[in-house]
Amino acid sequence: MVAIAATARWRARIVAAAASAGISITDPQAGVPGIRVLTCASGDLGAIVPRLTHDNDPPRPAIGAHSDSIADRELRDAVADVAALLSLHGNVVLDLDAGGRRNRPARPDVVVSAGVDRPQWTEPAVTLPVGRDRRGGPLTVALTAGPGFEATLLELARVVDTDAA
Repeated sequence: MVAIAATARWRARIVAAAASAGISITDPQAGVPGIRVLTCASGDLGAIVPRLTHDNDPPRPAIGAHSDSIADRELRDAVADVAALLSLHGNVVLDLDAGGRRNRPARPDVVVSAGVDRPQWTEPAVTLPVGRDRRGGPLTVALTAGPGFEATLLELARVVDTDAA
């Protein structure tokens, strides 16, 4: 099974995309605000949208996202939505806030974070506008990558930018 954490708006989009592909995914908490989890079979996930790479391409980068260490709820939700979008494209996104300090996941190659809360160790970085906050200001999410993942970062940024358009 594959778990996708996303806000109510994105959960609705995922369920609709699955239905149009003839796949039944239900959201037991449809309409409930906040970040909730949907599950589906990995083969079903691959049928919803095209993957970013093909089977003969190099292994996918490890992608991580912050789930609850970002204090601002709107920024945290925006990060969850971008992570859900990348999950829909066949990527596994690790929760960088899971497990506490003892059980931290391995350092990922690409990090999805809030534009103002991105980790400092990563280069390069792409800050993407993903909407507006309640006050009308720009809501941005950052994609940052370790050395050697510049091309991957640009491809992921293209997916997010295309979705936002």
